[in-house]
Order: sequence, then structure tokens, then C-alpha cells
Amino acid sequence: MSVKPVDLNTLRSAHSNLYETVVAISKRARQIHEEERSELEEKLLPYKEMIRNPASESESDRIFPEQIAISLEFEGREKASHKAVGEYLAGKYDYAVEKSIETKPVPAEDDETDGD
Repeated sequence: MSVKPVDLNTLRSAHSNLYETVVAISKRARQIHEEERSELEEKLLPYKEMIRNPASESESDRIFPEQIAISLEFEGREKASHKAVGEYLAGKYDYAVEKSIETKPVPAEDDETDGD
């Protein structure tokens, strides 16, 4: 696994809070990963069907070279976290933090009425 160092000052340049920036980048990395995972599953679906419902006994134990090639192609792609950092540094996306409005609890009034 390769490690690509990132200059933290570059990440901090657009927003002052580095933690928020890292969280935004990790959320984008998760999105990229989910997109790639669904694409991989879509490409491998025909082979899964052949393994689940083999036409013959020999096909159930068969390894499909196309399936291996697809898996290797996806394995060789740039990692989702590296893509997310690159996209952020290239300015392809930005984020905004929603500020929550703090509400003070209102004391409950005791309604003590005699049912008279």
C-alpha cells in the first residue's frame, strides 16, 4: 500500500478547520468507493449467476479469466481516498458546514388544576 503525503497547509487554505476538511474528503471518498463497488458488482453479476446456476457440474468449479481480469482492473485503480483528496485540491468540490441553532429548553409549566 502506497502512502501519499498531503500538505496540511494546502488543505487548510480554503477552510480554517482542518478537521472539517478531512471529514468532507472522507465523505467524498466513501461516495467514490460506493460508486466503484456498485460498478464492480454490476460487471461481475453475469459470472455470479453462472456460478450460482451452473449449466453443468464442471462450470460450478470453473474460474472465469474475464472475472479475474475485471477484478484486477479494479484493484489497479487509484484508491478512493487518493481520488477524493485530488478532487478537493483541484477544486472539483467544496463543502459548507451547517451551523445548528441552539435552543434553550423551555421550563414546563405545572398545570395544577383541580378537576372541579
